[in-house]
Amino acid sequence: MLKDLLKEGGLYTLANLLTKGLSLLLLPFYADYFTKAEYGILAMLGIAGALGAAVFSFQIYQGVGRFISEKEQTLEEKQKIGSTGFWFTFLSYCGFLVIGIAFQDQIIALLSEDEQIKTSTYLLSLGAIFVYGLFYALSVQLKFLRMTKAFSVTTFLQAILNIVLILFLALVMDLRIDSVYLASIIITPIMIAVQLYFLRDYFILYLGKLELKRLMNFSSPLIPAAIAYLFLNFIDRIFIKEINSSLGDVGVYDMAFKFSSILSIILVSFQSALAPLIYEQHQDETVKTQLGRIFRLFVGVGSIGGLILAYFSYETLYLFTQPDYYEASILMPVFYLSVMVTGIGLFAPGLHIKNKTKYIPLIVIFSALINICLNYLLIPIYGLLGAAIATLISVLCNNLIHFIVSQKLYHLVFPKGKTYLVLSIFMVLFFIGSYIDQFVSIDYPLLLVGKGLTILLYVIFLVRIEFINYSQIINRLFKKKSA
Repeated sequence: MLKDLLKEGGLYTLANLLTKGLSLLLLPFYADYFTKAEYGILAMLGIAGALGAAVFSFQIYQGVGRFISEKEQTLEEKQKIGSTGFWFTFLSYCGFLVIGIAFQDQIIALLSEDEQIKTSTYLLSLGAIFVYGLFYALSVQLKFLRMTKAFSVTTFLQAILNIVLILFLALVMDLRIDSVYLASIIITPIMIAVQLYFLRDYFILYLGKLELKRLMNFSSPLIPAAIAYLFLNFIDRIFIKEINSSLGDVGVYDMAFKFSSILSIILVSFQSALAPLIYEQHQDETVKTQLGRIFRLFVGVGSIGGLILAYFSYETLYLFTQPDYYEASILMPVFYLSVMVTGIGLFAPGLHIKNKTKYIPLIVIFSALINICLNYLLIPIYGLLGAAIATLISVLCNNLIHFIVSQKLYHLVFPKGKTYLVLSIFMVLFFIGSYIDQFVSIDYPLLLVGKGLTILLYVIFLVRIEFINYSQIINRLFKKKSA
């Protein structure tokens, strides 16, 4: 499993680095070209779009991924499941467009603050959400059918062509925010056609009642969970907008959040590879032990990466943004840690495997309520940092509960004592190294040397206690299969 995970996850990572990594390179352009208020508008429209997609997708793609990857499914059954999922998504997003246009005045008024969102910008954002929703539905099929190369090619082309067109529309046509949405509306339908070519053997004109019922039984409990996840991840921007009455503050906050995508790229990549493998092989008892080893590897390597990124947050902003955004450096370590905590969810497949998805909304809604309360209490006191801390605590709560429940349903085998020791030491080093300069005056060169030595000593510690065993990993990857 580890070999398959690293092979497919590595390909997904490469694809995501070439796509989302290129998108991250747009951040300096965004920081220079858009005002903080305009960037805040992008963030608020993004939240509204994510909410619309969470509801009107009916999370049907999660059911498609769960059932289309099973070994015992015939080609005909996969065709019916995938096609039913896609055509249902198409019809539901048509409904999304109708409702979004009908209530455009009310939604624009709700999202605007010190800067009014133009109607044309809002309508373009609706179109971009519509086409990307269809693109994502087909991407799920490519991923769970383990058509890794096709998935990578289409996501890369969609991203690079989108970026090129954004730059042209912004710099040459001077369309400002509209360039972001118009580029997606032009490019994404082309890439949908490419996806359909790759899926030609699995795609038919079919919307089956039985298949839809099966998909909805699995996915419908995930709709409130998806909405709660949005509150969990984005309610902080809404509180910032309302309490501070500033889309500029939302822009600064969202800029810090965007850099956490560096970790998210790798996390999402391996999630894309791991989920199909788990669904395909979960009945094999050895998978629990293999997942436990992968979890230990995730903790070890992920914590090293987390230290590196968090320690050099200010330098990252200095290189890629403008002075208006430097204040975001205090937020970035918290966001990096939130992403790492989210990674725990990769190793909590029990509720999905046992088809107990009805419990997921309860966990996520509980965590979202914690987030709402903490944002309300902390933002007036600590400002943007209070919002980031609220999100971290609620994300930690959500993923720990998921992991604990999943362990009871599908128990992973890993060294608990060593893992807790590593996490404890990591947390101490993480917060000291990230924020020591906020409390103690240290010469900048000395601070850099101290951070570098801390990271090196932490890596040596992991190797010495054999939490990360490079020779064992290499042996597992390259050992020959017995005949």
